[in-house]
Amino acid sequence: ITSFDDIVDLVNKYLSADAQESLVSGARSGLYSFLEGSNEFCDAECISKTSEYFKDLFTATHDAETCPTIESYCGGCQNNADSFISANADSVPCCTQTAMDSIIGSLQSLIEEYGDLLSKIESAVKDTVTEADVSVAGYEALKAAAMEQAGCLGDTYDELADGDCA
Repeated sequence: ITSFDDIVDLVNKYLSADAQESLVSGARSGLYSFLEGSNEFCDAECISKTSEYFKDLFTATHDAETCPTIESYCGGCQNNADSFISANADSVPCCTQTAMDSIIGSLQSLIEEYGDLLSKIESAVKDTVTEADVSVAGYEALKAAAMEQAGCLGDTYDELADGDCA
């Protein structure tokens, strides 16, 4: 997949016209929901509260020895972030928590709704990877590493979501 046209071709190949209409309708509905939530976020004056919380979280996460870069979140970076969250339990702004819950809920809905399509597209990506002389094993290793990192981020989100908001 190297262009927008490649994406369009994949959608046309794997989705019927009705399914495409449903996808567009869902995207439109999601956009309106996002805009409404964004307005509520701004009206609650949550931007500065959220940026201050995450500035503190990111500062606590970074450490020259245990988390010099975020390239590998699992391990030191995750431990640092989780320690900050535990030490500052119940301090995440409620408006921030609401926004994060909405984003995670939307992502989970997309995965549930379009998981089969994503599997089909993944198959096409594997074909492209093979055509580009990249081994499927290499692709699978990258995928496994990405899934591991996503799992660690998910665990940190759960840690954050488990607390009461302020």
